Amino acid sequence: MNDDPEQLHRYVEELLRDGRPARTPLPDETALRARQTAAMLRAVKPGVGLPSNDFVNRVQHSIMERLRTPPPPAPVVRPSRRSLLLAGAAGIAAGVAVVAGIDRLPKPPAPSASAPLVQNGNWKRVSALADLPEGTPVAFRSGAIEGFLIRRGGQVDGRSAVCPHMGCILNYSKFRDRFECPCHGAIFSLDGEPVRRYTRPLRALPSVQVRVQGSQVEVYTV
Repeated sequence: MNDDPEQLHRYVEELLRDGRPARTPLPDETALRARQTAAMLRAVKPGVGLPSNDFVNRVQHSIMERLRTPPPPAPVVRPSRRSLLLAGAAGIAAGVAVVAGIDRLPKPPAPSASAPLVQNGNWKRVSALADLPEGTPVAFRSGAIEGFLIRRGGQVDGRSAVCPHMGCILNYSKFRDRFECPCHGAIFSLDGEPVRRYTRPLRALPSVQVRVQGSQVEVYTV
């Protein structure tokens, strides 16, 4: 190695003290590689990747200065004349509505019986007329239709058995003489009209077209 031993020693000592070695002329490439090797060995010294104490102290000082400095006050936003006028008008309108009792207006009544359930279908036999008791609903199923048949003399009426609230199949209570939903407690009369009121009015039960052919009862279904 063509390097001055004294200069190389001072170079290594300066590196170990975390100093900056003085620049000295090197005689050849071998001497340059010796200095480079010393720098590489200094780079693997334990703790060399950690920040210096001076850097840490400066960062802490900067953080403390930021914490001691109060944030600038938020700008005061003054409402425009237009927004004040609109707000005042809205308040007056709300007061008038309360005085007039708008919030106490009655809710719209529930819709009446709807149109027949099936528009384009076929007549299918579902029961013998003699099997239907007078005035007592009898459940039936035909195709995609589930409903009730109610005989009144020689006439038979039909109502859908599907609750218009959540689509559950209704039950007929003989004791209370009404249709009842097992899911959410909806109640309907034999005419299909809702009895119990809800927040949203319930629709009446759709009618099912029924006809009597001789001794047989047929429904219009799909």
